[in-house]
Amino acid sequence: MPSGYNLQGIIRRNTVNALTQFERMGYYSENISNWSTNAYKVSRFEEILGENGYAKGVVRTDHTQGSIQVTKRDLDVAINGAGFIPITSQTGEIYYTRDGSFALGKNGILMTRTGDMVGSGITISPDYEKVQINKNGDVYAYRDLSKEPELIGNIPLVTFQNPEGLKEVGDNKYVKTEISGEEQLVIDHTRINQYSIERSNVDLFDQVNQVMRVNASLLASTTLMGAVDSMYDKAINIRE
Repeated sequence: MPSGYNLQGIIRRNTVNALTQFERMGYYSENISNWSTNAYKVSRFEEILGENGYAKGVVRTDHTQGSIQVTKRDLDVAINGAGFIPITSQTGEIYYTRDGSFALGKNGILMTRTGDMVGSGITISPDYEKVQINKNGDVYAYRDLSKEPELIGNIPLVTFQNPEGLKEVGDNKYVKTEISGEEQLVIDHTRINQYSIERSNVDLFDQVNQVMRVNASLLASTTLMGAVDSMYDKAINIRE
């Protein structure tokens, strides 16, 4: 009998498959917990069955756009289409995000909720009365609504040849990799929507359904392990 079909082989294969299902459950649970997170992108866990009967998982990020929700905040922006907004951390690292729920930091600098600077730095005077962000990312500030606004900067937009190759580092931030390729600046676009936020692209009902399916698979694995354990006991008793 081939080793993969004896009791040891069955136990080994079933254990590996069960561990893969536990990993899969973790990603589905993370997706569900981020259902209400702005611009969160769902993780897809693709299971591959090898020739030896062992299941292994490949995790991919689904970068399809989430729905756009209208807000009343003039510093909220949503990207309508492909692209990411480059942001700079306080220590100089460059990240990329689609979460446009911005705010003013120290000295009136436009920042993300996690304290990263938007673009190369956009400073808004504290005495402004209104901020206007055009669809091409140009930012205008009104100090007096009866006068023309002042152009104070631009929210840049970049794309990647392979966005699935970006590495997620938490807080809705990504870094580029060799697989993603270099960023390409998008010019003359109309993808920035002010007074809007992109919601997550998590299909809550689908994720819950996936969790239920994985739970059923784990239950079947546990049942099989119990049956194999019983077979071992009987085999030992026969030898004795």
